[in-house]
Amino acid sequence: MDIPALVILFSFIVSICIVLLLRFFKVERLQALTIQLFSISTIWLCVTLLGEFVFPWAGNATCSIYLGCVEGFAGYDAFEHLFFGIAAALAIVWLSQRFPEYSILHSEAWKTALTVIATIALIAVLWEMLECAHDALRLNLLHEPLRNIRLHINLLDQPTNLDTMGDLTFSLVGSVIGFFLLYIRGTDVSSRTRR
Repeated sequence: MDIPALVILFSFIVSICIVLLLRFFKVERLQALTIQLFSISTIWLCVTLLGEFVFPWAGNATCSIYLGCVEGFAGYDAFEHLFFGIAAALAIVWLSQRFPEYSILHSEAWKTALTVIATIALIAVLWEMLECAHDALRLNLLHEPLRNIRLHINLLDQPTNLDTMGDLTFSLVGSVIGFFLLYIRGTDVSSRTRR
């Protein structure tokens, strides 16, 4: 039985149920956005905590039958980034609606989509740069034994270029999914006070 894949599948099912329930019940838009943001963020936090700290599902040497290996393009870690992208898109729109004087949203939906997706892409790139700096610090300054090909040990935050590109891609796809969820939900993704 592939437990990590079941956790990801269960997370997707819960996410879809929340979206459908909010669609079924007539809830005020900002309140629905708040519920979506809280629930998707909680799912992202649970997936991350389970994979990173409770179980070694997001470890570099971990492979899943259905998700693939973490060192590769997909794997458990990639779905953490996917849920992050969705939660971050919801958070940006929620913050912009909650505090309209600091809004980065535009009057046209396509400009808002571009701004939200680009902001999340920037955050994802900065995160990957932080992982690279952390690896460089541990390898070059602290001389920690993080990699041993003979013993099949790879404790790097960025084990391969493929892993990094997968993380960036899944964050980007998550931001597109998050914005799409907002758009089909009928959430006002335009700014009324700026531009």
